[in-house]
Amino acid sequence: MPEEPKIRTIKLGLLGCGVVGGGLVKLIEKHRADFRANGFDLQLTHLAVRDTAKDRGVDLSGVEVTTDPIAVANDPAIDMLVEVMGGNAVAVEAGCAALARGIPLVSANKSALARSMGRYAEAAKQGNTGICFESAAAAHIPIIEVLDRSLACEELTLIKGVINGSTNYILTFMERAGCEYEDALKDAADKGFTEADPSLDVEGIDAAEKLTLLAFKAFGAYVPPSQVHTEGVTQIGQVDIRLALELNHRIKLVAAARRGEDGLTLRVHPALVHRGELLADVDSEFNAIILEGPGFKELTFLGKGAGEFPTASAVLNDIVKMVRQPGTSTLPGFVRAAQDNSLADTSSLKLCYFVRLQVEPENANDVLTALAKLDLQVLSHAQIEYEGRNYLGVITDVLEESRMMAALKDIGNIQGLGQAPKFLRLDKDNYRDIVEREQSTYFGSSLER
Repeated sequence: MPEEPKIRTIKLGLLGCGVVGGGLVKLIEKHRADFRANGFDLQLTHLAVRDTAKDRGVDLSGVEVTTDPIAVANDPAIDMLVEVMGGNAVAVEAGCAALARGIPLVSANKSALARSMGRYAEAAKQGNTGICFESAAAAHIPIIEVLDRSLACEELTLIKGVINGSTNYILTFMERAGCEYEDALKDAADKGFTEADPSLDVEGIDAAEKLTLLAFKAFGAYVPPSQVHTEGVTQIGQVDIRLALELNHRIKLVAAARRGEDGLTLRVHPALVHRGELLADVDSEFNAIILEGPGFKELTFLGKGAGEFPTASAVLNDIVKMVRQPGTSTLPGFVRAAQDNSLADTSSLKLCYFVRLQVEPENANDVLTALAKLDLQVLSHAQIEYEGRNYLGVITDVLEESRMMAALKDIGNIQGLGQAPKFLRLDKDNYRDIVEREQSTYFGSSLER
Protein backbone atom coordinates (compact mmCIF):
# COMPACT_ATOMS: atom_id res chain seq x y z
CA MET A 1 0.00 0.00 0.00
CA PRO A 2 1.46 3.39 -0.99
CA GLU A 3 2.45 5.60 1.90
CA GLU A 4 0.10 8.52 2.47
CA PRO A 5 1.73 11.91 1.86
CA LYS A 6 2.88 13.71 4.96
CA ILE A 7 0.66 16.65 5.84
CA ARG A 8 2.42 19.85 6.89
CA THR A 9 0.35 21.82 9.41
CA ILE A 10 0.51 25.62 9.29
CA LYS A 11 -0.60 27.22 12.55
CA LEU A 12 -2.33 30.54 12.04
CA GLY A 13 -2.68 33.48 14.38
CA LEU A 14 -5.71 35.58 13.38
CA LEU A 15 -6.28 39.20 14.40
CA GLY A 16 -9.96 40.07 14.04
CA CYS A 17 -13.03 37.91 13.56
CA GLY A 18 -15.70 40.23 12.20
CA VAL A 19 -17.22 39.99 8.74
CA VAL A 20 -13.95 39.15 6.94
CA GLY A 21 -12.36 37.13 9.75
CA GLY A 22 -15.49 35.07 10.25
CA GLY A 23 -15.72 34.45 6.52
CA LEU A 24 -12.09 33.32 6.50
CA VAL A 25 -12.69 30.78 9.27
CA LYS A 26 -15.61 29.35 7.29
CA LEU A 27 -13.58 29.14 4.09
CA ILE A 28 -10.68 27.39 5.82
CA GLU A 29 -13.03 24.70 7.06
CA LYS A 30 -14.75 24.42 3.68
CA HIS A 31 -11.48 23.87 1.80
CA ARG A 32 -9.71 21.68 4.34
CA ALA A 33 -9.86 18.60 2.11
CA ASP A 34 -8.35 20.63 -0.74
CA PHE A 35 -5.47 21.76 1.46
CA ARG A 36 -4.73 18.22 2.58
CA ALA A 37 -4.81 16.99 -1.00
CA ASN A 38 -1.94 19.42 -1.62
CA GLY A 39 0.13 18.27 1.35
CA PHE A 40 -0.69 20.90 3.96
CA ASP A 41 -3.36 21.91 6.43
CA LEU A 42 -4.31 25.25 7.96
CA GLN A 43 -5.02 25.28 11.67
CA LEU A 44 -6.30 28.36 13.45
CA THR A 45 -4.64 28.20 16.86
CA HIS A 46 -4.71 31.79 18.15
CA LEU A 47 -7.28 34.57 17.78
CA ALA A 48 -7.37 38.16 19.04
CA VAL A 49 -10.73 39.98 19.22
CA ARG A 50 -12.12 42.94 21.15
CA ASP A 51 -14.82 40.88 22.90
CA THR A 52 -14.01 37.27 23.71
CA ALA A 53 -17.57 36.56 24.86
CA LYS A 54 -19.21 37.54 21.57
CA ASP A 55 -20.67 34.74 19.47
CA ARG A 56 -18.79 34.82 16.15
CA GLY A 57 -21.02 32.31 14.38
CA VAL A 58 -18.06 30.01 13.69
CA ASP A 59 -16.52 27.03 15.45
CA LEU A 60 -13.59 28.24 17.58
CA SER A 61 -13.13 25.10 19.64
CA GLY A 62 -9.46 24.49 20.34
CA VAL A 63 -8.56 28.10 19.49
CA GLU A 64 -6.82 30.24 22.10
CA VAL A 65 -8.86 33.47 22.14
CA THR A 66 -7.51 36.68 23.65
CA THR A 67 -7.98 40.44 23.48
CA ASP A 68 -4.25 41.06 22.99
CA PRO A 69 -3.13 41.18 19.31
CA ILE A 70 0.51 41.74 20.28
CA ALA A 71 0.53 38.54 22.31
CA VAL A 72 -0.74 36.59 19.31
CA ALA A 73 1.87 38.18 17.03
CA ASN A 74 4.66 37.22 19.44
CA ASP A 75 3.42 33.73 20.27
CA PRO A 76 6.13 31.20 19.30
CA ALA A 77 3.50 28.62 18.32
CA ILE A 78 2.19 30.41 15.21
CA ASP A 79 3.67 29.94 11.74
CA MET A 80 1.82 32.81 10.05
CA LEU A 81 -0.06 35.93 11.18
CA VAL A 82 -3.28 37.00 9.45
CA GLU A 83 -4.49 40.53 10.20
CA VAL A 84 -8.07 41.54 9.36
CA MET A 85 -8.95 43.56 12.46
CA GLY A 86 -8.56 47.04 10.99
CA GLY A 87 -7.29 50.12 12.77
CA ASN A 88 -3.77 51.45 12.66
CA ALA A 89 -1.46 51.69 15.68
CA VAL A 90 -2.04 48.25 17.22
CA ALA A 91 -2.35 46.56 13.82
CA VAL A 92 0.97 48.00 12.66
CA GLU A 93 2.71 47.10 15.92
CA ALA A 94 1.42 43.53 15.80
CA GLY A 95 2.16 43.01 12.12
CA CYS A 96 5.68 44.40 12.38
CA ALA A 97 6.39 42.38 15.53
CA ALA A 98 5.57 39.16 13.69
CA LEU A 99 7.54 40.13 10.58
CA ALA A 100 10.61 41.16 12.56
CA ARG A 101 10.88 37.69 14.08
CA GLY A 102 10.47 35.94 10.74
CA ILE A 103 6.73 35.21 10.75
CA PRO A 104 5.06 35.93 7.39
CA LEU A 105 2.08 38.29 7.40
CA VAL A 106 -1.12 38.32 5.37
CA SER A 107 -3.04 41.56 5.81
CA ALA A 108 -6.35 42.94 4.56
CA ASN A 109 -5.77 46.19 6.46
CA LYS A 110 -5.37 48.75 3.68
CA SER A 111 -5.30 51.67 6.12
CA ALA A 112 -2.39 50.38 8.18
CA LEU A 113 -0.49 49.29 5.07
CA ALA A 114 -1.05 52.54 3.18
CA ARG A 115 -0.04 54.72 6.11
CA SER A 116 2.88 52.66 7.45
CA MET A 117 4.26 50.89 4.38
CA GLY A 118 7.85 51.77 5.25
CA ARG A 119 7.62 50.17 8.69
CA TYR A 120 6.21 46.95 7.26
CA ALA A 121 8.91 46.77 4.60
CA GLU A 122 11.68 47.33 7.15
CA ALA A 123 10.26 44.71 9.53
CA ALA A 124 9.94 42.16 6.70
CA LYS A 125 13.55 42.84 5.72
CA GLN A 126 14.70 42.46 9.31
CA GLY A 127 12.95 39.11 9.68
CA ASN A 128 13.82 37.95 6.17
CA THR A 129 10.19 37.06 5.54
CA GLY A 130 7.26 38.20 3.42
CA ILE A 131 4.01 40.12 3.51
CA CYS A 132 1.05 39.75 1.15
CA PHE A 133 -1.90 42.13 0.92
CA GLU A 134 -3.87 41.28 -2.21
CA SER A 135 -7.16 41.57 -0.33
CA ALA A 136 -6.33 45.09 0.89
CA ALA A 137 -6.20 46.59 -2.59
CA ALA A 138 -9.33 45.45 -4.39
CA ALA A 139 -10.90 42.57 -2.45
CA HIS A 140 -11.30 39.65 -4.86
CA ILE A 141 -9.68 41.28 -7.92
CA PRO A 142 -6.11 39.85 -8.06
CA ILE A 143 -4.66 43.18 -9.18
CA ILE A 144 -1.54 43.06 -6.98
CA GLU A 145 -0.55 39.72 -8.50
CA VAL A 146 -1.03 41.18 -11.99
CA LEU A 147 1.01 44.30 -11.24
CA ASP A 148 3.73 42.39 -9.40
CA ARG A 149 4.20 39.59 -11.91
CA SER A 150 2.29 39.73 -15.20
CA LEU A 151 2.95 43.45 -15.81
CA ALA A 152 6.13 43.93 -13.79
CA CYS A 153 8.08 45.41 -16.72
CA GLU A 154 5.25 47.43 -18.28
CA GLU A 155 5.40 51.23 -18.17
CA LEU A 156 1.93 51.93 -16.84
CA THR A 157 0.47 55.38 -17.41
CA LEU A 158 -2.89 55.03 -15.66
CA ILE A 159 -4.61 52.90 -13.06
CA LYS A 160 -8.23 53.85 -12.58
CA GLY A 161 -11.42 52.33 -11.35
CA VAL A 162 -14.27 51.88 -8.96
CA ILE A 163 -12.49 50.38 -5.95
CA ASN A 164 -14.95 50.86 -3.09
CA GLY A 165 -17.83 48.43 -3.32
CA SER A 166 -19.76 50.13 -0.50
CA THR A 167 -20.10 53.51 -2.19
CA ASN A 168 -20.81 51.85 -5.51
CA TYR A 169 -23.65 49.94 -3.86
CA ILE A 170 -24.96 53.19 -2.36
CA LEU A 171 -24.92 55.06 -5.68
CA THR A 172 -26.53 52.13 -7.50
CA PHE A 173 -29.23 51.87 -4.82
CA MET A 174 -29.96 55.60 -5.05
CA GLU A 175 -30.40 55.29 -8.80
CA ARG A 176 -32.64 52.22 -8.68
CA ALA A 177 -34.72 53.10 -5.62
CA GLY A 178 -35.00 56.81 -6.36
CA CYS A 179 -34.00 57.59 -2.78
CA GLU A 180 -31.61 60.01 -1.14
CA TYR A 181 -28.14 59.21 0.18
CA GLU A 182 -29.13 58.57 3.81
CA ASP A 183 -31.59 55.80 2.92
CA ALA A 184 -29.08 54.13 0.61
CA LEU A 185 -26.38 54.26 3.30
CA LYS A 186 -28.71 52.55 5.79
CA ASP A 187 -29.49 49.78 3.31
CA ALA A 188 -25.78 49.24 2.61
CA ALA A 189 -25.00 49.08 6.33
CA ASP A 190 -27.87 46.64 6.95
CA LYS A 191 -26.43 44.32 4.30
CA GLY A 192 -22.92 44.48 5.78
CA PHE A 193 -21.41 46.39 2.85
CA THR A 194 -19.90 49.26 4.87
CA GLU A 195 -16.97 49.50 7.26
CA ALA A 196 -17.68 49.61 11.01
CA ASP A 197 -17.09 53.35 10.62
CA PRO A 198 -18.99 54.12 7.37
CA SER A 199 -17.22 57.47 6.97
CA LEU A 200 -14.16 55.52 5.82
CA ASP A 201 -16.19 54.41 2.80
CA VAL A 202 -18.44 57.37 2.07
CA GLU A 203 -15.78 60.07 2.55
CA GLY A 204 -13.50 58.34 0.04
CA ILE A 205 -10.86 57.45 2.64
CA ASP A 206 -10.98 53.71 1.95
CA ALA A 207 -10.57 54.29 -1.79
CA ALA A 208 -7.66 56.70 -1.22
CA GLU A 209 -5.86 54.13 0.92
CA LYS A 210 -6.35 51.46 -1.74
CA LEU A 211 -5.14 53.87 -4.42
CA THR A 212 -1.94 54.42 -2.42
CA LEU A 213 -1.28 50.67 -2.54
CA LEU A 214 -2.13 50.41 -6.23
CA ALA A 215 0.03 53.38 -7.21
CA PHE A 216 2.92 51.93 -5.24
CA LYS A 217 2.70 48.67 -7.17
CA ALA A 218 1.97 50.32 -10.54
CA PHE A 219 4.51 53.15 -10.45
CA GLY A 220 6.92 52.23 -7.66
CA ALA A 221 5.95 55.49 -5.94
CA TYR A 222 4.74 55.78 -2.36
CA VAL A 223 2.14 58.54 -2.06
CA PRO A 224 0.52 58.52 1.40
CA PRO A 225 -3.29 58.84 1.56
CA SER A 226 -2.92 62.34 3.00
CA GLN A 227 -1.52 63.46 -0.37
CA VAL A 228 -4.32 61.89 -2.43
CA HIS A 229 -6.98 64.41 -3.49
CA THR A 230 -10.02 62.87 -1.82
CA GLU A 231 -13.75 63.59 -1.98
CA GLY A 232 -16.61 61.31 -0.97
CA VAL A 233 -20.23 60.74 -1.95
CA THR A 234 -22.04 62.28 1.02
CA GLN A 235 -23.06 65.35 -0.99
CA ILE A 236 -24.50 63.41 -3.92
CA GLY A 237 -28.28 63.85 -4.07
CA GLN A 238 -31.06 62.25 -6.03
CA VAL A 239 -31.22 65.32 -8.26
CA ASP A 240 -27.58 64.74 -9.28
CA ILE A 241 -28.32 61.10 -10.08
CA ARG A 242 -31.28 62.06 -12.27
CA LEU A 243 -29.52 64.86 -14.11
CA ALA A 244 -26.58 62.58 -14.83
CA LEU A 245 -28.92 59.99 -16.33
CA GLU A 246 -30.59 62.65 -18.47
CA LEU A 247 -27.14 63.50 -19.77
CA ASN A 248 -26.48 59.80 -20.50
CA HIS A 249 -24.05 59.41 -17.60
CA ARG A 250 -23.95 57.63 -14.26
CA ILE A 251 -22.23 58.84 -11.09
CA LYS A 252 -19.42 56.68 -9.70
CA LEU A 253 -16.75 57.19 -7.05
CA VAL A 254 -13.69 57.02 -9.29
CA ALA A 255 -10.12 56.55 -8.07
CA ALA A 256 -7.35 57.36 -10.53
CA ALA A 257 -3.56 57.46 -10.46
CA ARG A 258 -1.87 58.81 -13.57
CA ARG A 259 1.73 59.34 -14.54
CA GLY A 260 2.11 62.30 -16.88
CA GLU A 261 4.92 64.49 -18.12
CA ASP A 262 4.56 66.71 -15.06
CA GLY A 263 4.53 63.86 -12.52
CA LEU A 264 1.91 61.82 -10.70
CA THR A 265 -1.68 62.71 -9.92
CA LEU A 266 -3.71 60.65 -7.45
CA ARG A 267 -7.36 61.50 -6.93
CA VAL A 268 -10.58 60.02 -5.56
CA HIS A 269 -13.87 61.78 -6.22
CA PRO A 270 -17.40 61.30 -7.58
CA ALA A 271 -17.42 61.54 -11.37
CA LEU A 272 -19.90 61.35 -14.21
CA VAL A 273 -19.10 58.30 -16.33
CA HIS A 274 -20.56 58.11 -19.83
CA ARG A 275 -22.91 55.16 -20.21
CA GLY A 276 -20.89 53.90 -23.14
CA GLU A 277 -17.91 53.27 -20.84
CA LEU A 278 -17.35 50.01 -19.00
CA LEU A 279 -17.10 51.69 -15.59
CA ALA A 280 -20.67 52.94 -15.97
CA ASP A 281 -21.92 49.35 -15.98
CA VAL A 282 -20.17 48.37 -12.74
CA ASP A 283 -23.03 48.13 -10.26
CA SER A 284 -23.72 47.46 -6.60
CA GLU A 285 -20.82 46.00 -4.59
CA PHE A 286 -18.70 45.23 -7.64
CA ASN A 287 -15.30 46.80 -8.28
CA ALA A 288 -13.53 47.41 -11.58
CA ILE A 289 -9.96 48.44 -12.33
CA ILE A 290 -8.63 49.69 -15.66
CA LEU A 291 -4.91 49.71 -16.46
CA GLU A 292 -3.39 51.63 -19.36
CA GLY A 293 0.10 51.39 -20.81
CA PRO A 294 1.80 51.67 -24.20
CA GLY A 295 2.58 47.97 -24.38
CA PHE A 296 -0.93 46.61 -23.95
CA LYS A 297 -3.12 49.74 -24.36
CA GLU A 298 -5.86 48.80 -21.86
CA LEU A 299 -6.75 45.97 -19.49
CA THR A 300 -9.88 45.73 -17.34
CA PHE A 301 -10.53 43.66 -14.23
CA LEU A 302 -13.90 43.12 -12.53
CA GLY A 303 -14.89 41.51 -9.24
CA LYS A 304 -16.81 41.96 -6.00
CA GLY A 305 -15.40 44.54 -3.64
CA ALA A 306 -17.60 44.26 -0.56
CA GLY A 307 -19.13 41.55 1.55
CA GLU A 308 -18.05 38.62 3.69
CA PHE A 309 -16.54 36.19 1.20
CA PRO A 310 -14.92 38.27 -1.58
CA THR A 311 -12.34 39.73 0.80
CA ALA A 312 -12.03 36.57 2.90
CA SER A 313 -11.38 34.55 -0.25
CA ALA A 314 -8.60 36.92 -1.30
CA VAL A 315 -7.05 36.61 2.18
CA LEU A 316 -7.17 32.83 1.94
CA ASN A 317 -5.55 32.89 -1.49
CA ASP A 318 -2.66 34.92 -0.06
CA ILE A 319 -2.28 32.43 2.79
CA VAL A 320 -2.17 29.48 0.39
CA LYS A 321 0.28 31.31 -1.87
CA MET A 322 2.66 31.91 1.03
CA VAL A 323 2.37 28.29 2.14
CA ARG A 324 3.11 26.93 -1.33
CA GLN A 325 5.75 29.54 -2.18
CA PRO A 326 7.65 30.37 1.03
CA GLY A 327 9.29 33.77 0.88
CA THR A 328 6.55 35.26 -1.31
CA SER A 329 6.19 38.97 -0.61
CA THR A 330 4.33 41.92 -2.06
CA LEU A 331 6.94 44.29 -0.63
CA PRO A 332 9.02 45.61 -2.20
CA GLY A 333 8.15 43.69 -5.35
CA PHE A 334 9.71 44.57 -8.71
CA VAL A 335 12.04 47.53 -8.13
CA ARG A 336 12.04 50.16 -10.86
CA ALA A 337 14.92 52.41 -11.88
CA ALA A 338 14.81 56.02 -10.71
CA GLN A 339 11.99 58.02 -12.29
CA ASP A 340 10.06 61.19 -11.58
CA ASN A 341 7.68 60.38 -8.73
CA SER A 342 6.90 64.00 -7.88
CA LEU A 343 3.25 64.98 -7.52
CA ALA A 344 1.73 67.18 -10.20
CA ASP A 345 -0.33 70.21 -9.26
CA THR A 346 -4.00 69.13 -9.35
CA SER A 347 -5.06 72.68 -10.22
CA SER A 348 -3.58 72.09 -13.68
CA LEU A 349 -5.68 68.95 -14.20
CA LYS A 350 -7.72 69.21 -17.40
CA LEU A 351 -11.18 67.63 -17.45
CA CYS A 352 -14.75 68.22 -18.52
CA TYR A 353 -17.12 69.26 -15.74
CA PHE A 354 -20.77 68.87 -14.78
CA VAL A 355 -22.43 71.88 -13.15
CA ARG A 356 -25.82 71.71 -11.45
CA LEU A 357 -27.90 74.87 -11.20
CA GLN A 358 -31.35 75.54 -9.75
CA VAL A 359 -33.23 77.78 -12.18
CA GLU A 360 -36.75 78.80 -13.08
CA PRO A 361 -37.83 77.07 -16.32
CA GLU A 362 -38.23 80.36 -18.13
CA ASN A 363 -34.71 81.47 -17.11
CA ALA A 364 -32.80 78.42 -18.37
CA ASN A 365 -31.80 79.93 -21.72
CA ASP A 366 -30.72 83.15 -20.03
CA VAL A 367 -28.49 81.13 -17.69
CA LEU A 368 -26.95 79.27 -20.64
CA THR A 369 -26.26 82.60 -22.33
CA ALA A 370 -24.63 83.89 -19.14
CA LEU A 371 -22.42 80.80 -19.01
CA ALA A 372 -21.30 81.44 -22.58
CA LYS A 373 -20.36 85.00 -21.63
CA LEU A 374 -18.13 83.53 -18.91
CA ASP A 375 -16.27 81.70 -21.70
CA LEU A 376 -17.60 78.32 -20.57
CA GLN A 377 -18.38 76.18 -23.59
CA VAL A 378 -21.38 73.96 -22.86
CA LEU A 379 -21.31 70.67 -24.74
CA SER A 380 -24.57 69.28 -23.39
CA HIS A 381 -27.34 70.27 -21.01
CA ALA A 382 -30.57 68.93 -19.54
CA GLN A 383 -33.40 70.11 -17.29
CA ILE A 384 -35.45 68.17 -14.77
CA GLU A 385 -38.03 68.97 -12.12
CA TYR A 386 -37.46 67.46 -8.71
CA GLU A 387 -39.51 68.05 -5.56
CA GLY A 388 -41.13 71.14 -7.03
CA ARG A 389 -37.90 72.77 -8.19
CA ASN A 390 -36.35 73.03 -11.64
CA TYR A 391 -32.72 72.08 -12.15
CA LEU A 392 -30.37 72.63 -15.05
CA GLY A 393 -27.36 70.40 -15.55
CA VAL A 394 -24.59 71.32 -17.99
CA ILE A 395 -21.43 69.59 -19.17
CA THR A 396 -18.54 71.84 -20.12
CA ASP A 397 -15.72 71.39 -22.57
CA VAL A 398 -12.22 70.69 -21.20
CA LEU A 399 -10.99 73.17 -18.59
CA GLU A 400 -8.12 73.37 -16.17
CA GLU A 401 -9.29 72.73 -12.61
CA SER A 402 -8.15 76.19 -11.52
CA ARG A 403 -10.25 77.78 -14.29
CA MET A 404 -13.30 75.79 -13.20
CA MET A 405 -12.88 76.85 -9.58
CA ALA A 406 -12.67 80.50 -10.59
CA ALA A 407 -15.68 80.14 -12.90
CA LEU A 408 -17.83 78.72 -10.10
CA LYS A 409 -17.56 82.02 -8.23
CA ASP A 410 -18.73 83.90 -11.31
CA ILE A 411 -21.52 81.39 -11.95
CA GLY A 412 -22.81 81.98 -8.44
CA ASN A 413 -23.37 85.64 -9.34
CA ILE A 414 -25.65 84.84 -12.28
CA GLN A 415 -29.13 86.22 -11.66
CA GLY A 416 -32.01 83.79 -11.39
CA LEU A 417 -30.22 80.97 -9.55
CA GLY A 418 -32.00 79.45 -6.55
CA GLN A 419 -29.00 77.68 -5.01
CA ALA A 420 -25.25 77.90 -5.15
CA PRO A 421 -23.89 76.00 -8.16
CA LYS A 422 -22.57 72.49 -7.61
CA PHE A 423 -19.95 70.81 -9.77
CA LEU A 424 -18.67 67.29 -10.40
CA ARG A 425 -15.89 66.14 -12.68
CA LEU A 426 -16.34 63.87 -15.65
CA ASP A 427 -14.42 60.63 -15.77
CA LYS A 428 -12.71 61.54 -19.04
CA ASP A 429 -11.52 64.65 -20.85
CA ASN A 430 -12.74 63.54 -24.28
CA TYR A 431 -16.47 64.14 -23.91
CA ARG A 432 -16.49 66.26 -27.07
CA ASP A 433 -15.12 63.27 -29.00
CA ILE A 434 -17.91 61.10 -27.61
CA VAL A 435 -20.54 63.66 -28.56
CA GLU A 436 -19.21 64.09 -32.07
CA ARG A 437 -18.91 60.34 -32.54
CA GLU A 438 -22.46 59.64 -31.53
CA GLN A 439 -23.90 62.65 -33.39
CA SER A 440 -26.90 62.43 -31.13
CA THR A 441 -28.88 64.29 -28.49
CA TYR A 442 -28.94 62.90 -24.96
CA PHE A 443 -32.47 62.31 -23.73
CA GLY A 444 -33.82 65.64 -24.89
CA SER A 445 -30.67 67.59 -24.09
CA SER A 446 -29.59 70.05 -26.74
CA LEU A 447 -25.97 70.06 -27.84
CA GLU A 448 -24.15 73.36 -28.08
CA ARG A 449 -21.77 73.19 -31.04
